[in-house]
Amino acid sequence: MLVLSGTASAQTLAETRLDTVTVSGLRPVADDSLTEDVTVLDEDDLAIRATPFAVDQLRAAPGIGVSRSGSVGGLTQVRIRGAEANHTLVFLDGIEFSDPVTGETDFGLLSGLDIARIEVLRGEQSSLYGSDAIGGVIGIYTSGQDGLDAEAEAGSRGTVRGSAGFSAGDGPFRVGGSVAGFATDGVDSAGLDGEKDGSASGSALLRGAIALPDDWDLSLLATYRESDSQFDSDTDFDGLLDNVDRETDSEQSILGASLSGETGPVSHRFGASFNRVDRTNRADGTYTDSTLGERTKLSWSPSVSTGSESFTQTFSALLDYEQEDYERRSTDLAFGDPNQSQSFETLGVAGEYRLQLDRLRAKVSARFDDNDGRFDDAETWRAGAAWLFDFGGRARASVGTGVKNPTFTELFGFYPDSFVGNPDLTPEKSTSWEIGWDQDWETFSGSITWFEAELEDEIYTAYTPDFRSTAANRAGDSKRSGLEFAARWTPTDSLSVSGQFTSLSSESDDGSDEIRVPENTASLAADWAVNDSGLRIGAAFDYVGEQDDFNFGTFPSTRETLDAYVLASLTAQIPVSERLAITLRGENLFDEEVTDVFGYRGPGAGAFIGLRLR
Repeated sequence: MLVLSGTASAQTLAETRLDTVTVSGLRPVADDSLTEDVTVLDEDDLAIRATPFAVDQLRAAPGIGVSRSGSVGGLTQVRIRGAEANHTLVFLDGIEFSDPVTGETDFGLLSGLDIARIEVLRGEQSSLYGSDAIGGVIGIYTSGQDGLDAEAEAGSRGTVRGSAGFSAGDGPFRVGGSVAGFATDGVDSAGLDGEKDGSASGSALLRGAIALPDDWDLSLLATYRESDSQFDSDTDFDGLLDNVDRETDSEQSILGASLSGETGPVSHRFGASFNRVDRTNRADGTYTDSTLGERTKLSWSPSVSTGSESFTQTFSALLDYEQEDYERRSTDLAFGDPNQSQSFETLGVAGEYRLQLDRLRAKVSARFDDNDGRFDDAETWRAGAAWLFDFGGRARASVGTGVKNPTFTELFGFYPDSFVGNPDLTPEKSTSWEIGWDQDWETFSGSITWFEAELEDEIYTAYTPDFRSTAANRAGDSKRSGLEFAARWTPTDSLSVSGQFTSLSSESDDGSDEIRVPENTASLAADWAVNDSGLRIGAAFDYVGEQDDFNFGTFPSTRETLDAYVLASLTAQIPVSERLAITLRGENLFDEEVTDVFGYRGPGAGAFIGLRLR
């Protein structure tokens, strides 16, 4: 499904986003009609942390786990409700962003975007989106405000970044674009006080929209981003990183188009997109291997609504074609030929029914995926209901199934000295349910959700007698459950305090804790608009509890417990004129030692100063 909402007019976009959620259905869903747990981070929420990386904004949402391998800009994974990183489906302005090779999104690539809104939908969503959405869906939407805006910032660890963007319209035409760059010297990921592992990235985005006759609209989007990240590696296989010269160059190109309009009572959305990710690895400056993944998608979604203000029915459908292509090249031929070229094709058909009857809200969706013989065809579904109370409360419940096809790497990856893919893997299948309560009073809003999920045929890393690894399906079921709580208090028009807490249990089929899944996470944030001139102060505390990871330097590998940490941040925006402001930002102010992946040391305290033009 493709919806280039980022190309709509600024006024229409703001009105549409105010009371609806895009990722929850085949059409935007009114927030009082949601039957699942959804978090929306708007521009005010994003301004509190003011970080250039989308992943650090996600710490404000319940159920989110972040795994960053060393320096900022390095490989960064996101897990929702204890699911794997490749179980999280990510959209950028309506286009699937994930890497076709690994099936997951490297959030280290997602920097420098002028983000206006983030939506986080938790739980299985395969009945709408097919494979990849077992954990949940994240929608990231860039700004489309009129005029010119720009930012520049410099600070600790030799970090510099800058961005500039514009948006304008004339009659039926609208165009906008942005460019951004980021560079940092980083830290020594090995923690040996050796050479630092830095990163650099650049991106460009161009979007356009044309209002066609008879109320049809055409939206276009093109974006390109590249990054260069350095990292350390365990070259002597003792379980600890060594100070070595390793580097990954990544390039991503995305093209998308969306045509929407109506024929009689039926609204239509036609979409097409292309996503290409090219990664090249080097050791001591010498080429070692590369992967290339491409995803092509075509879709058509009709929808019709009937009824009145108190009784409304919406019927929506989706026809979705996807082709993914994979290529790997390597110079290491000592143990066999690692070069691969493979393709997947999937044809999906989905339907969604929504009901609004007085205070009742209900939703049922189902999908069938034809995997062209590569895997078994898949049928998934989801159902939910909510009841609205006149004192601002809402009770909701939902249940559904999900599926995740094995990735190219899991099936065909070949790294001669460490990993061999398994072409006999079967798709992972998940079933979950959740119940929750949402409350909205004049100055306070909150939500609480309990969920349980069971994952069948989980794909994991198994070790072979020759000390190499492969991908395999677990024999038993993996179980996840947890409690999610979120609240917001707005005592005055100028002050807002928000927070979240998640308690999560995530176990594999043998009862052991899943790795890189903290049992507890929490955040507390405050936003203070000091005066009407634009002086603003934000503060946030993000807590990540203890989590397990493996030390692969021993055979068999041993389980290690990673320490809990708190990330404290403070930001300020000091107006110089009506459009220009000085920005101040401090991160990890307690200078905590941050380790999300065993052996990888994260950055310490940092301070940054910049200018912002709006």
